[in-house]
Amino acid sequence: MEKLMQRIFQIDGEETDCWLGHDGSRFVLNTPTGAVACQLDPTGLPGGYKLRAKGVVRELRLAVGPEATFVHMDGRTYEVGRVDPAERLAGSDGGASDDRLVAPMPGVVVSVAVKPGDAVEEGQPLLVIESMKLETTLTAPRDGVVAEMPFAEGDSFGLKDILAQLAPEEE
Repeated sequence: MEKLMQRIFQIDGEETDCWLGHDGSRFVLNTPTGAVACQLDPTGLPGGYKLRAKGVVRELRLAVGPEATFVHMDGRTYEVGRVDPAERLAGSDGGASDDRLVAPMPGVVVSVAVKPGDAVEEGQPLLVIESMKLETTLTAPRDGVVAEMPFAEGDSFGLKDILAQLAPEEE
């Protein structure tokens, strides 16, 4: 099996080093705990797919951005961040970028739940955006204080615009 894409995936703040391969008839997701054969078939809806893995079939919608994929399944949206291991080794990842929520693709702000100066907890909803007809709730990456919320409800934003920023942590 040939390695197609090795990445570090981030889901709810946890990282998993894995790679996606193809065995000639289906995709295989290789994780530290084992390999999972999977198949992803389009449903005809924008971003709609049926995922088949371990005998389970789930309908989901995908929106793919340059640094993350948003998976809407069972009434919830998951942001799956992708980190290129080579970039991490080069030192271009981490640091202050963890304090910013960057737009994975162009879209519109649906609602804003906080304002600058508000104290927030990790996982607390900050704003809801819509991109490619998919609503996504963006949450605080850590406990902290909101430093900047540059967009209001109804504002349009572009790819990689900063949607929210936390104040730097005090040491």
